[in-house]
Amino acid sequence: MSYKLIMALAGGGPEDAETLAFAAALAVQHRAVAHVLPIHPDAAVDLVALGLTLGAPLSPEVTQVLAEASDDCQGRIETAARDAAAAVDLVLGDGEGGPRLVVHPHSVMPTEDLARALVLADLVIIGQGFLRGPGRDGRVLGQVLLDQRTPLLIARGRPDRLAGRVAIAWNGSVEAGRAAHGALPLIAMGSDLILLQCPRGDVEPDGITGMAALNAWLRLHGAGSGRPVPVTGPSAGAALVKGARDHDVGLLVAGAWGHSRLREAIFGGATRALLDDTDGPSLLLAH
Repeated sequence: MSYKLIMALAGGGPEDAETLAFAAALAVQHRAVAHVLPIHPDAAVDLVALGLTLGAPLSPEVTQVLAEASDDCQGRIETAARDAAAAVDLVLGDGEGGPRLVVHPHSVMPTEDLARALVLADLVIIGQGFLRGPGRDGRVLGQVLLDQRTPLLIARGRPDRLAGRVAIAWNGSVEAGRAAHGALPLIAMGSDLILLQCPRGDVEPDGITGMAALNAWLRLHGAGSGRPVPVTGPSAGAALVKGARDHDVGLLVAGAWGHSRLREAIFGGATRALLDDTDGPSLLLAH
């Protein structure tokens, strides 16, 4: 039970250090290959395209300056990858088998590259700060979780906290089930497991999707079992955030966007509360 192909998304910002530390640590633990995919806007390409559209192409000098800025961003990603690999004595670069960390060159079409890369990926890792980077206003989240339905780990804090207490936010939904599937290798490596549940009338407490069934499924996979922990609050999201903090959770596993994404965008929702808990545990999401 392990991840073998991990995708870490890097934007050239300070959050890359956290992202790549997690990717390198998991690559070592699972003897996996972790690919670092640069996802940052290329101002040179965008402005050249705009200039051609308007009939006023940029001067070679301006184009060169913008290209150098993109190269600098790629250089920061490569430096962060070298540091992360060196910290855990991990091989850096192409080759056969794992564990290793591989940095991809920057592409002028990162969205298309990401779609292809996710076809076989077991897990995607981003840092909390990545969500607020320029040009990444939720589009990456949507592509990973909604379009490709790949488990997404939002890295927060230190990688060694993943080996501590794990919490599953369980309501018996399809999304929660996909999150549990995607997190199995992380659940199995945790030192303790709790099952957070918000008492709600539309959640089946027992039966085929109840807590007992979840624990039976976890045991079948050799991941142990968890103790149910009811949580309450003004909203499901607030209750889950408080429950994870009160029980010193290192990783919270949850389904994302169980309701309409448009509705959650307008009214909030549990997913938004979990994403906004920037100082909370690392977060494993699936849809």
